[in-house]
Amino acid sequence: MAHLNIDSANELKAANADNWVPLEANADVFNDWAHSLGLAECEQFADVFGLDEELLAMVPQPVKAVLLLYPLSKQSEEHRAKEGAAISKGQPELDDTLVFFPQKVGNACGTMALLHAMANSPVTIAPMSPLAEFFDKAATQSNEQRAQAVVDASFLRTAHASSAQQGQSTAPNAADDVDLHFAAFVHAPAQVSDGTRLIELDGRKSAPVDHGSSSDLLKDTAKLVQNHFMKLNPESLNFALIALTTQEQL
Repeated sequence: MAHLNIDSANELKAANADNWVPLEANADVFNDWAHSLGLAECEQFADVFGLDEELLAMVPQPVKAVLLLYPLSKQSEEHRAKEGAAISKGQPELDDTLVFFPQKVGNACGTMALLHAMANSPVTIAPMSPLAEFFDKAATQSNEQRAQAVVDASFLRTAHASSAQQGQSTAPNAADDVDLHFAAFVHAPAQVSDGTRLIELDGRKSAPVDHGSSSDLLKDTAKLVQNHFMKLNPESLNFALIALTTQEQL
């Protein structure tokens, strides 16, 4: 894939010489990462094979979170800047108990999306596991403290490095320019009105993003991807969705 000359896409690398190798958008890779750190075996990541209603219906339910891989482009970065200005004016429906991790490490967006998905959804995590202890501390930390905690957590670095060597494609180098990015989507309770909101969690943004009322996490995320993310990059095929689900164990 040709490199797009996007300064902001590489700003993390400029600030951090110690970058991580990117994770592949692959449910098996994500399951290995998460289960090795304490996520219960009944909680499973599942590939979403398309955005049509028939393909969405194939995804095991319930869906607890959705992870999106999407391409970075001049258009997406311009939108991020505009969105940041809007966020700074406030989001009255945004749940202030959401756990948000600003991203400080280049190419760590896969791990950031995994953390955002699990910290903000009703999943089972083994008590006293690395993830459980990490999330317990994160619940009372500031965003800046959470960002630094990710940098300092050797168990996250180790899990990421191990998972980055798996998957179906050859892992790039940590220093490579990778113009693809992960974000996570979860449900959160509305703070002013009734119902739930569709929340985007992306460590490169200044805060969680409230995308409005939502009754079906998977379907509403799919609509957002079609109507927003794909329209910003209409020529790109580099999109992937992975759902965090709870499945019965045989």
